[in-house]
Amino acid sequence: MKKINVGIIGLGTIGSGVYKILNQRKSKIKKQYNVEINIKKCCDISEASRKRLKISKENFTKNYIDITESKEIDIVIELIGGIRVAYNISKETLKNKKHLITANKALLAYKGKDLRKLSNVNNVSIGYEASVGGGIPIINSIKDSILINNITSFWGILNGTCNYILTLMSRGIDFSKALDMAKKEGFAEADPTLDINGKDTAHKVAVLCQTCFNLNLNVDQIYTQGIEDISSYDIEVAKNLGYEIKLLGISRVINKELDARVHPTLISKANPLANVTNEFNAILVNSNNLGPYMSYGYGAGMLPTASAIVADIVRVSSELNNQLSLEPELKINLRKFEDVKSKFYFRIMIKDAPGNLGKVTSILGKYKINIDKVIQNNKENKLKAIPVIILTKSLELKALNKAVASMTKSKLIQKDSLIIPVEDLS
Repeated sequence: MKKINVGIIGLGTIGSGVYKILNQRKSKIKKQYNVEINIKKCCDISEASRKRLKISKENFTKNYIDITESKEIDIVIELIGGIRVAYNISKETLKNKKHLITANKALLAYKGKDLRKLSNVNNVSIGYEASVGGGIPIINSIKDSILINNITSFWGILNGTCNYILTLMSRGIDFSKALDMAKKEGFAEADPTLDINGKDTAHKVAVLCQTCFNLNLNVDQIYTQGIEDISSYDIEVAKNLGYEIKLLGISRVINKELDARVHPTLISKANPLANVTNEFNAILVNSNNLGPYMSYGYGAGMLPTASAIVADIVRVSSELNNQLSLEPELKINLRKFEDVKSKFYFRIMIKDAPGNLGKVTSILGKYKINIDKVIQNNKENKLKAIPVIILTKSLELKALNKAVASMTKSKLIQKDSLIIPVEDLS
């Protein structure tokens, strides 16, 4: 029977979950996979975590080097978060020919290429299932799929905080109150900035592009728009038009160019992603042989994320994990978002005066923007301005941006406009 020793670095919420599950399922794993997984040593900056989990002093350290350089440890589980220290831990782990398991999407987004090269050179694996979608088996299902399929696109609800907030807003709750409720329920951090501004989703899109397309993207190359400017009014209008608004991470191969972006999106209620509510995550993947398939489940939380990490440990331990090389990296140009063709939802606040709507449509016509629908709210308000919703037909975003600039110059627009795509997810 194979015996595998693991070291856990970081005993916060997720690390504690991993420790508990490994101990609870040890005999089951042993029986099912003929492998004995032992927690050899744990590392944390706090002695309190050791006492809380009842870890012996012999099996505990405050110095991660005791794990990364230990000749007895086969797999290192990095769960401290952040980039700088986590990168040092990961780098030393792989250099010492130990397998690495991590849930750190920011680390992989920024340092994934370097770490994959190290793993290939040293013939060890990186397990990162928990970095995207919590407990949903997205990463390994994609790894299995690409052996026989070319993936052409993915569309994902990848942040449970944003999805929970948008779900509440669809019930008439405004953004600020929905955010407070998300914090109270534990679905949002005390500082939720990386969630609501879309950056967390962008990290996950970068990781998925590494996995799906063998391509390393700089996160800053991914167009990113958060949900801060979405109002309950936008969601109400969208629903009346047969759409839901979701924050999506999107990537598609189009004519040998990669379209990678994160933004709120209007999607048809008939699409399965439209029915993903609350803190749940989902990803819809398209491939040439299999067609579309969707993975769905909890995108965060101690036990779902810890479960994904333990699954990676078992895969590596039982030699079920096939480490995919990023060499040679796919050579493909990145398509700018402004060059992407789509229908658009366009909200502006214009001065409530005769002829102003006509001026707006005239400017849109100047830039050859075809209108599908116009919705005007004539309710009086303190700003003496009215929201006008315009649904465009398919066009490149840069044309709409030029029209907005022209409206701003002519002082038709009273407040910042909102532009988000309407997608059919094909």
